[in-house]
Amino acid sequence: MRLAGKSALITGSARGIGRAFAEAYAGEGATVAIADINLDAAEKTAAEIGGRAYAVKLDVTDLASIEAAMKAVETKTGGLDILI
Repeated sequence: MRLAGKSALITGSARGIGRAFAEAYAGEGATVAIADINLDAAEKTAAEIGGRAYAVKLDVTDLASIEAAMKAVETKTGGLDILI
């Protein structure tokens, strides 16, 4: 998998399977938005992954939260290539 230069947003990625995806994508060179309803956990995970990982608060049941997360990704990376 070659993901250098790609932007990914991974929901629920502060822990569990989502975190595993985030670690794998970041390891392959993607800039990864660690998106989770728990911003503190997302920030901790982003710091542990390092590199191009960053935290985004996201509640997938709330349209305003989704819009804010997408705006944050667009501001940070210029757009989104991968959504999990």
